[in-house]
Amino acid sequence: MRKLVKRAALVTAGAGLAGAAYTQVYDRLREQRLTKKYVKFRAYQQAAHDRIDADFNHQDRVVNGLNWHYVDEGARDGEVILFLHGLPESWYSWRHVLPLVDHDYRLIAIDMKGYGRSDHEDRNYDWHTVARQTLDFMDDLGIKKFHVVSHDWGTVIGSVLVGNHPERILGYVRMEVDLSSPKSLRDWITFYRLKPQWLYCRSYWFGRHKLQDPGKLIDRVYPPRMTTRLRPEDRDYLVYEFSRPGVAEAVARYFLARNWDLPAATDRIAEDTFPFPIMQLQATEDDSQPQWLFRDAESRFPNVKLEWVTGAGHFDNLDQPAQVAEAINRFVHETSAPQRVAAHA
Repeated sequence: MRKLVKRAALVTAGAGLAGAAYTQVYDRLREQRLTKKYVKFRAYQQAAHDRIDADFNHQDRVVNGLNWHYVDEGARDGEVILFLHGLPESWYSWRHVLPLVDHDYRLIAIDMKGYGRSDHEDRNYDWHTVARQTLDFMDDLGIKKFHVVSHDWGTVIGSVLVGNHPERILGYVRMEVDLSSPKSLRDWITFYRLKPQWLYCRSYWFGRHKLQDPGKLIDRVYPPRMTTRLRPEDRDYLVYEFSRPGVAEAVARYFLARNWDLPAATDRIAEDTFPFPIMQLQATEDDSQPQWLFRDAESRFPNVKLEWVTGAGHFDNLDQPAQVAEAINRFVHETSAPQRVAAHA
């Protein structure tokens, strides 16, 4: 019997070692293949990519050793709106929105840390740290107070930034993230059912593996989560930016459980009283944040104004950019008016 148990243990250990070795070899070969594939892709797309870039004012800035890439549009002396994008995007998330937002404001759309042309080297993706680093970027620009508009993972970091530094915020438009965190086992089951990537990508290996092939990722994720057709030029630009070396490895760290603070990204925004208005701009057809999550919003989240983007899926800034821009304009105009009156009193 002892020999049988010993033999079984040896077989199990051998299988585990063989599996680990296979995974390492497979990962290395896959990474090499994908690297070559996307080097060719970016070279082929370079001219189209540059034509789009030429329509916007692109800037780079190094702050405390971190590089930040951003688009800077509108009036240099206007009130500032900071745009924070989601996954798997870049500043380009706002490409069709920015031209429709009031250019009397200064519009700053960044590549968030780890994405596109921003920093990929720093490995600390604690949400509070990233929020602080984003604020350091605004400090370096000399911007004291500003509006925030955020989408998806940009809303996770944006909510932490807004909650940690309310004295810096003029108003907050948050898009496509829940307003409450899971409290019970049932809540967690519902949360992971609606957003399974949050569970799977707690494994760094799994998250990096999925993000390393952005063409496949975007082709699978976008069509079922949009109500309109993803334009080929949008698809190719998104793939180009997310296929840059180091992006997949960096962005996967946002999902690691040690970096999480869901109450700071959700409950605090909904429950605290802030000295500025907050609007939840939510798509009517977003299956990961269905409308029933926001049922009785006025009583449950009295400090947040809920507004719907109709006929849009999760990527509502691509589905309905005119509606999104109209809502942003209306919000910042209403928010700015009393402040301007007070400033001239």
